[in-house]
Amino acid sequence: MEMFLKLIKLLSSNNKALKAVELLALLLLLKNNIAQNLIVNGSFENYTEDAGTSHCVTNFSSMFNWQQIFSPDVFVKPCTFSNHYGVPSNTFGNSNPKNGIAYVGLGLINLPNETKEYIYQHLINPLIGGKTYFTSFFISKADKASYSIKNVGAYFSINQPTVVSNPYIQAIPQVENQNGFLTDTVNWVKIEGYFTAQGGEQYITIGNFNSNANTDTLNSGTTNPIPFDTGTAYYYLDSVSLYDSLDYVTNIKSYENKLKWNLYPNPNKGVMTLEYDLGDVSEATMNLYDVTGKLMNTYKLPSNKGMLQMNEQILQNGIYFYHILVEGKSIKTDKIVVIK
Repeated sequence: MEMFLKLIKLLSSNNKALKAVELLALLLLLKNNIAQNLIVNGSFENYTEDAGTSHCVTNFSSMFNWQQIFSPDVFVKPCTFSNHYGVPSNTFGNSNPKNGIAYVGLGLINLPNETKEYIYQHLINPLIGGKTYFTSFFISKADKASYSIKNVGAYFSINQPTVVSNPYIQAIPQVENQNGFLTDTVNWVKIEGYFTAQGGEQYITIGNFNSNANTDTLNSGTTNPIPFDTGTAYYYLDSVSLYDSLDYVTNIKSYENKLKWNLYPNPNKGVMTLEYDLGDVSEATMNLYDVTGKLMNTYKLPSNKGMLQMNEQILQNGIYFYHILVEGKSIKTDKIVVIK
């Protein structure tokens, strides 16, 4: 608003030279005045590779700007050192990132133990008291985890999060999952919400802030369990963001509302339909990959709105991934399950 008031003042100025120069500068600022994600490295793309591991990150301390409590994992697409740390296939299941080439994994319950894993970050600037913020992140249940939970949230605190008397953080997150049991192993589920800062919050922590007794659990089962699993709720996490709420509504949400897609049926027998409305875009494609990352097919979306019929009956039973790219930028990554 302040920038617009300056613009109006300049337009009424009598100094034409000054007005022309400053008006140009302000217009450039307005053009680039997009919402800023207050989370650094929210998609976990910036990291230091562990020496001798072929692009892998076996130590969470290599992850730029994020810190850990207990032992969360990092999964990176180029990793060929160990199938434990690979993307899309790893020890806990199969999943491509929501964005980019990496994501992290958290054990949010591990029965009968109380220990729970967290990641946290020191914010660049403390939150301002009375200001409303919007935060979100994406969760996908690991295929091989037998348990699902509801209790996943983001907690903003003044002090660095620590585990004191119990092997988990006892806190009330400002934003928590409202989607019921998180059982989806195919799609990335968005957990989001608005909150008003008390003032001075400097840390964001993501995880399960409840004891086992206070965690809603569901044995959702798996056909290929994690070895020696006694009851684990393990989730992949990607694309963490924090915005000033006004910035989010003005610049991000309005854009996201223009982008719509629906791929069905899923699971399917190799025949599927993608309905899409991508707004005013000039170029869009959909790429189909197998679990090894091999490109199976590329489809051009002939217009910014329509239906794409796909016949991929040659595919074997299994998990595949599709990426929708708008003007060269990936805007959606999700799974397709083929069962014949």
